[in-house]
Amino acid sequence: MDTINSFEICPKPLIQTYPAITFDGQNYIVVWSDNNFGGNYYYVAAARVTPEGTVLDTGACISSGTGTSEYRAKIAFDGTRCLVVWPKSSGPTYGRFINTQCQPEGGIFTIASAPAGGPNIAFDGTNYLVVWFSGVYPALELYGQLFSTQGAPVGGPISIALGGGCHRWADIAFDGTKYLVVWQVGENNVGQKIYGQFIDTDGSLLDGAFMICDNTYQERWWPAVAVSDSNFCTVWGQGAGSACNIWGNLDVTVTGISEETGLTIHDTRFTLTVSPNPFTKLATVSFDIEQSAERMELNVYDASGRLVKSLYHGSGLVDRESVVSWNGRDDHDRELGAGVYFLRLETGYYSTTAKVLLMR
Repeated sequence: MDTINSFEICPKPLIQTYPAITFDGQNYIVVWSDNNFGGNYYYVAAARVTPEGTVLDTGACISSGTGTSEYRAKIAFDGTRCLVVWPKSSGPTYGRFINTQCQPEGGIFTIASAPAGGPNIAFDGTNYLVVWFSGVYPALELYGQLFSTQGAPVGGPISIALGGGCHRWADIAFDGTKYLVVWQVGENNVGQKIYGQFIDTDGSLLDGAFMICDNTYQERWWPAVAVSDSNFCTVWGQGAGSACNIWGNLDVTVTGISEETGLTIHDTRFTLTVSPNPFTKLATVSFDIEQSAERMELNVYDASGRLVKSLYHGSGLVDRESVVSWNGRDDHDRELGAGVYFLRLETGYYSTTAKVLLMR
């Protein structure tokens, strides 16, 4: 961390701004607002960057390139392709899929009708959740919608925060079981709070909204959230002008994927071990079960709870001892990034989970 080796992703003239990024298992995919596609307007562009820092694309426009400007695009990867969402100035919010070659797939579709802004997106292993604010300042309300990996709405719109309060600028994280949406509440320069709301994968709200910051009078802006295997970290800007600092909160805990030390029921042997741990190229996974089972599955999940690799699937097993290897790649044979992963062994009513650290 003592050397800064910056590189230029888009060397075009004029202005590029508001970047967002995801990783597809092989390359980073970056999206941004670009002023190079006509007149004074900004449209969404995308490019791939390798983990070594090689830029593979020139930054082609992935939207229609017409109409009013498009700011603050967001992107998420579903294991096959990415969904990019963006708002039009004073207009609707749109979405479009791009593949791992950074090429658009299918047409542009409407996420939310006008006026809708500030979209954000996360993927839960099955569907995307997109959130946005709707209305005209200061009467802004927060909504969400689940979308399939084909871009079809799943269920109806989700009313996250309605009524007075000026709800806007949401971010999302998925912990393997549920989403946490965090957002800013309050009008400009009158003191804002940071709130959170858990949302189930079926779109239902889990309990009520709760305050994540303290209850003091402060200017608070632009919350962001990420999740580890133990808790959510929510961060935001706090203060006014030159006195604005970055604050955070770690009090919201994870109840989804968790590490277990093993499960013994009715003297049944049930173990799962990984060696070496951490690993860089190849891990040996040993599991041991002494019971009849109609099925047995051994899967790998990332820290967000997304299934990335199926290592074993069997049925009708009795007194089973097995060893399998994992090379740090997903089901599409793409190299996964460094980080924490969870191996879950499931047999009928019983399961156990082991945590492993992949290093690159």
